[in-house]
Amino acid sequence: MIKFVKIKIDRKKKQYRNINFLEEIYNLYKTYNRYLNDDFVCEDLLDEIIKTIEVNFPFFWVILNNEEFTGFIFLENITGNRNKLYSAEVTTCFKKNFWGDFTKKVAKKFTMYCFKKLGLKKLKAKVFKENVSAAAILRAAGMKFEAELKAETMKNGKPQDILIYSAIKK
Repeated sequence: MIKFVKIKIDRKKKQYRNINFLEEIYNLYKTYNRYLNDDFVCEDLLDEIIKTIEVNFPFFWVILNNEEFTGFIFLENITGNRNKLYSAEVTTCFKKNFWGDFTKKVAKKFTMYCFKKLGLKKLKAKVFKENVSAAAILRAAGMKFEAELKAETMKNGKPQDILIYSAIKK
């Protein structure tokens, strides 16, 4: 059974929820950092992850399959306010042994969750052009190619194109 479990880190208020998953999030993030970030990411990956969780709460989850950690997913760049959300950008990362049909199933379930439970009208994702696997998962979740941002950022010292996919609630 697929579950999305919220993670909370608020160092100022000393509030933490489900941080027992932090080591697994870190290890996964470190393994696939090249697919998640450009040349401008912070050198300290653990600090980067903690900041991402803090800034994006309550929209950072780990993904469990029968209580086994499979990956993480979060929303950022949210348009709207606490009372009414309009759109958001999704980022996700899975352990390699869950790639394929499982990731497509999770993508579909999460997209529906965002539309039905969170009330989003639009969900979008950015992927590096060479990440064809991620693009396939986005298409399987019902997202359509929306735009290509040429030379949008730098990766490995070279200009990098980014593809944008989105789904709009009907």
